[in-house]
Amino acid sequence: MNDHGWLPEAPDGHEWVRPRPADCPNCPCHTALVCQGKAWHWSYPRHEGCPCETAAVAADTPPATRTLTLTVADISRTVLAQAPTVGIGAGLLLTARVFRATGSHLAAEAVVPMVLSPASEHTPADLVAVDELGQRWTMRLTAFHGGAEVAITGWHDA
Repeated sequence: MNDHGWLPEAPDGHEWVRPRPADCPNCPCHTALVCQGKAWHWSYPRHEGCPCETAAVAADTPPATRTLTLTVADISRTVLAQAPTVGIGAGLLLTARVFRATGSHLAAEAVVPMVLSPASEHTPADLVAVDELGQRWTMRLTAFHGGAEVAITGWHDA
């Protein structure tokens, strides 16, 4: 066995090792696969200040905040939604916690955010919201609260 205990030594004495991934040509802190896939949040140990990550965030032109008018329970309101450009949630919109939700595991109604994903041509019209850039988004009338799925039933009036 080798030092890692996962591959036996060959009879002639050589050792099997996994090839080292190629380094990123643009930064000293990640492999090419991490930077090309924009997967900095998966790298270990986490390196702050990666030039590739900084350049990717700067190159993304859509604003970090979008304005949408959403209709839930026949009430329309304009809300702001965050649009992460890299990492978990990239490509989605996340509103503030302004929605009322119910679930079988809840003793009382919860206040949750809504996640919106890009709409397709087959998305029902009543689930489509359009932002100020003219992009179409699908409203998800479910959310997760306390580790379980809940149904968004309306607006939370604070």
